[in-house]
Amino acid sequence: MNRLGNREIFRVAGPILLSLLFQQMIGLTDTAFLGRVGEVELGAAALGSVWFLAVYMLGFGFSVGVQILIARCNGEGHHSEIGRIFYSGIAFQLLLACIVFTLSRLLSPLLLPRMIRSPEVCAATASYLEYRSYGFFFVYLAVMFRAFYVGITRTHILTFNSVVMVLANAVLNYALIFGKFGFPAMGIAGAAIASSAAELFSVLFYCIYTRCRVDLHKYRLEKIFTFDFAVLRRVLNLSVWTMLQSFVSVSVWFFFFIAVEHLGERPLAVINLVRNVSALVFIFTNAFATAASSLVSNLIGAGRTDEVMELGRRIAVLA
Repeated sequence: MNRLGNREIFRVAGPILLSLLFQQMIGLTDTAFLGRVGEVELGAAALGSVWFLAVYMLGFGFSVGVQILIARCNGEGHHSEIGRIFYSGIAFQLLLACIVFTLSRLLSPLLLPRMIRSPEVCAATASYLEYRSYGFFFVYLAVMFRAFYVGITRTHILTFNSVVMVLANAVLNYALIFGKFGFPAMGIAGAAIASSAAELFSVLFYCIYTRCRVDLHKYRLEKIFTFDFAVLRRVLNLSVWTMLQSFVSVSVWFFFFIAVEHLGERPLAVINLVRNVSALVFIFTNAFATAASSLVSNLIGAGRTDEVMELGRRIAVLA
């Protein structure tokens, strides 16, 4: 790595920022389409999507630890260790997805009626989560690819992947919510299927790109590893608190939405729109933070710890 100036920081952070903006458009797209269906559906999507996001953050928090280890190996030049870290993370994420999927399908019918006052909103939320829960398998895999590419500082692929997700989500939303192109009109269930399918397209895009454009031998990706408990222990030592912090920070939104739902269906629909718009501001800070964790780990791996604080100051000023 050459000495890191603003240009190099933007080279890593810029694509991350664009990818996050495109991903945020998925929520805005759902809001735009469901707002034309009804206030009940818009409010129910708010509850369902926030709960999905909170559980997703467990996998995202784990991927932060994977990203840091990959970046450290990349900085040290130990590229052959990256495949073991990546595949061990994949195995853990699939196990985690199975757990949260099962719990979601078992507990949602029991808990939602006890928390949501409106029967219509409760039924619509349950319908949304029934199909949205399949997305856990896809998003947990996608964040592992994201951790890999951010760790090796090849972040431009994140932008292309997000474009694929947004386009797939918009087309499928239009087709499945309103019943276009020969599909049945499924309303809020169609929005959930569209989001999960868009995440599946995201994973497929990552797989194809990685197969075609990445040196698989260099990173030992041609050989699929299973659990490496030593690697998992290192990752969890880094990420267990990030997983909990990420989950708690988003789950409070869910309980806030539950409180707003008791005021009525329209306030819940309004707050869904407000949350989607206000989240745009946070994206800028998040992009620079993600770039910082990767660049700092690469510097430490390269033995250039004396440059870490200066890099931190530069990124803080840019953010």
